[in-house]
Amino acid sequence: MVILEKLNRDERFIVRGEFYIFFLLGVYTLMVGALVPQIRTEYSISYELSGLLISACSVGILSMNVISSYTAIWLGLKRAYMIQHALVIVGLVVVTISGEPALLLIGMVFIGFARGSSSNYSNQIVNDITKSNLKFMNLMAAFFAIGACVAPFVTVLAADTAGNWRYACYGVSVAGAAGILLTQFMKIGKEGIPTGVEKRGGYAFFRRKKYLVSLAAMFCYSGIEISIVGWLVTFFMEAQNTTTQFASNMATLLWASILAGRIICSLLSNRTTTARFILYLSIGMAVFMALFISNINLTVQIAATIGLGLFMSGTYSAICANAGPIFSEFKLAFGFFFMLSGLGPVILPSIIGFISERRDIQSGISILAVAAAALLVISVFNMRLDKREHSSQNEK
Repeated sequence: MVILEKLNRDERFIVRGEFYIFFLLGVYTLMVGALVPQIRTEYSISYELSGLLISACSVGILSMNVISSYTAIWLGLKRAYMIQHALVIVGLVVVTISGEPALLLIGMVFIGFARGSSSNYSNQIVNDITKSNLKFMNLMAAFFAIGACVAPFVTVLAADTAGNWRYACYGVSVAGAAGILLTQFMKIGKEGIPTGVEKRGGYAFFRRKKYLVSLAAMFCYSGIEISIVGWLVTFFMEAQNTTTQFASNMATLLWASILAGRIICSLLSNRTTTARFILYLSIGMAVFMALFISNINLTVQIAATIGLGLFMSGTYSAICANAGPIFSEFKLAFGFFFMLSGLGPVILPSIIGFISERRDIQSGISILAVAAAALLVISVFNMRLDKREHSSQNEK
C-alpha cells in the first residue's frame, strides 16, 4: 500500500497487523447480531433477553475500555493486548454450551471484553504511529467493515451447510488465535513503539471542550451502530417477515455500504476539516435513519440501509480523529473516552429490547431516530467550537 511507505519497517508490520485485528473485530461485532436470531430460535429466548445479550457485549466493551488503559501499564502493552484478546475465544465457546441465560450473558460479556480491549489498543497504536492521520484511521476501519461483511455469511454458511451455527464460533476462535500469535511479533510498548508510555498522567482532559463534545458524539454514534448491527437481522426477519437468508444479506449489504463509504471517506477526508466532515456524515445519517424507521415499504428500507452504511462509514474514525491530539497527550484519555461513550451501546440496545417486548420491534427500533437527531445537534456544536478554536489560533 502506497500510504504505508512513509512508515518504517516495524511500523508497517504493526499497522498491517492492526488491519488484520480490525478485520477480526468486524467479525466479532457482527457475529453478535448474526448469532442472536440463531440463539433465539434454538434456545427460545425472549426479545428482552436478546436485547440484554447485545447489551452484555457492550458492557464487556465498556469495562475493558477503561481497564485496558491500566492493564497496559501494569502488565505491559503487548502482554495485556494478547491476554485480553484471548477472551474472545472463551466467549465464543461459552455461548455454544447451552441456553442458560447466565452462560449466554457471560459469553457475550467475554466477547465484549476482547472487542473493547483490542479496539482500544489498536486505535491507540495506529493513532500514535500515524499522528492521528484520518486516512489511516479510515483504512483501518475499512478492514473492520470487511470483517463485518464476512461474519453473516460465516454464520449462515455454518448453520445451513454444516448444519450447526456453532461451527462459525469455532472457526472464528481459530482466526482469533492467529491474531494473538501475530501480536507476539509486533514491536510495541517498551520494546518498540512507545505507545502510551510518554504521555501525561492525570485527568485534565475532562476540562477540554473538544474532548467532551467528541465524547458525546461517540456516545450517540456507537449506540446507533451497535443497535443497528445487533438488531438489523431480527428487525428484517420479524418486522418485515423476511427469510433468515434475506435478513443476513441485509446485514452484509449494510457493511458492504460501510466498506464502500470508508474507502470514499479515506479519499475525501483531507478535503475539509474533521468537524465539518462529522457534520456532513451526521446529516446523512439522520436523513436515512428517518427513512429506515418510516416503514413505507421494503424497497425504501433497503435503500435506507445502504444510505445508513455510507454515512455511518466514516463517523467513528472522524470522531476519534477529532479528539486525536488529546488522546496523544494524555495516557488515560483514550480509555475513559471509550468507557463513557460505551454507555451508548449498553443503553440503546436494551431500550430497544424493552420496547419491542412490550409493543413491537418497529417501535423499539424507532428510538434510534432520537439518537441520530442528538448526534446531528452535537455535530453542529462541534463545528462551531472548531471555528472558535481556529479563530483564536489565527489571532495569536
